[in-house]
Amino acid sequence: MPLHRRHVAGKTEAPSKDIDHDQEETKKMSDDSMAYFGPTNSRRSSLIFIGLVALETIAQLLVLRKTRVRSVSYLIMIMMSTLVSTLPMLLLLAVGLGLSYNSANDLPHQRYIPIIVASTIFAGQLPIFLSYGVASAGITIFGLSSRPIKENRVESKGSHSQSNGRKMSGQLKAVLAVLVMIGVLLTENFFIWVVSATYAPSQDIKTLPSPLQDNGQIALRYIFGSVLNLRKRDVVILRNMINVEAILVSGLGLSLVTIEVHGASIRRNLWSLAMRGVLTLAAARSIRTISFLMTVVPSQNPMCYFDHFPMPPKEWLPWLKVGLMPQVDGGCNDLIISGHATVTSTIACVVTSVVGKPLFTAAIWMFLTMDYLVEIYEGFHYSVDMFLGAMLVNFLWAVLSPLEDPAKLDQELAQRKFHNLQDSTLSDVFRYTLPAFGTWIQLVGIVPHSFATYSCIIYTVIVIFQISRFGFQQYTQHCLFCLLFMALGLFL
Repeated sequence: MPLHRRHVAGKTEAPSKDIDHDQEETKKMSDDSMAYFGPTNSRRSSLIFIGLVALETIAQLLVLRKTRVRSVSYLIMIMMSTLVSTLPMLLLLAVGLGLSYNSANDLPHQRYIPIIVASTIFAGQLPIFLSYGVASAGITIFGLSSRPIKENRVESKGSHSQSNGRKMSGQLKAVLAVLVMIGVLLTENFFIWVVSATYAPSQDIKTLPSPLQDNGQIALRYIFGSVLNLRKRDVVILRNMINVEAILVSGLGLSLVTIEVHGASIRRNLWSLAMRGVLTLAAARSIRTISFLMTVVPSQNPMCYFDHFPMPPKEWLPWLKVGLMPQVDGGCNDLIISGHATVTSTIACVVTSVVGKPLFTAAIWMFLTMDYLVEIYEGFHYSVDMFLGAMLVNFLWAVLSPLEDPAKLDQELAQRKFHNLQDSTLSDVFRYTLPAFGTWIQLVGIVPHSFATYSCIIYTVIVIFQISRFGFQQYTQHCLFCLLFMALGLFL
């Protein structure tokens, strides 16, 4: 996997008008470096390292306590597996606590994002209504705290118009990218039904197709079952404890906050980043739809069709209505390429590029690899589905890197001021809570899942109306984030 270090702070040159400020920053960084390599920080690093070793030792003892050791070789295998499972968490803590390369020059977000991501694992066992509630509350708080203060600047009419044109262009491109992605997801959702409804062998008990041979799954079941003596239940519990989706969502939210508030400092633009990420996902999902329509692959579960779909109606209108229902639990023959892998890999690319620390990147991709291995082990996807999903997204993310070319962002990277959260009025709180609350009641199932497609359409119409009537405003951005959150939550 690529280490997305292109925008790491400290690797870019500041504009000439900020020379004095840069000199002060350089002096401060130099002082920080001296402090980092001094005796005090050396002791601190040693204490952090000892603490991480102690955590690993505790994890090893807890695992060994619940394991019946049969031989020395089995003991070694269990200890190695425990180390591999806990290593990503240790790497996150190491980066967050400053025990990584060049940590003396870390910006705040390069520390707090790894720490919050690590904390998310401990909070990952919350019920779904609480986890979605926390995410919705976070979106609301982000919306209220990112309301920009309009500054009165004396400038010519022509320059003001050109500046607004550049700014609006970036925002509108990102909005159009999101709308394209929503269209791609809705189209894919319909064709999931098409490919399943037209694959006749899966609809008759007498002709149920056998799954394809998956050597990756065979190897994993041998390792987990015969070598490590783990039951399927044990593997699933471990996967639920990690909760990769929650890790990625929390990392994505903090990354968006970082870019919105401190984008000028790290030379990143929220809308360019959003456009790159959304187009990466849209392109991957389009290729996925084309792939599973071209070649139909039998499901690993021969009875899948009967668990997911009704028998194909003979009339066209009911047939189309079934296709418009959101396939929240996935389909049966939409296997190449994995939709799960495309979404999680895209978010991973965004988050790791914002943090820009190799150890953090390694930890995130190790977590994703574990998640993919369990998907394969349980039989939800073939090995090739997950592999191609991750590879395709990384390729598309790299290809679309010119969308974030810093040379094109100089005019857009400006320091911004925001209203304090405590200055929000009751009217502000109500306005920003309303779209986030609508997203929450849809995701937790208070609004039936059969209505989810229409919810996405309603939010899309609201965004289009706001842009056409009032132009692109910060509240439009808030509604757009709510729409994106709902779409990912429904179709992930």
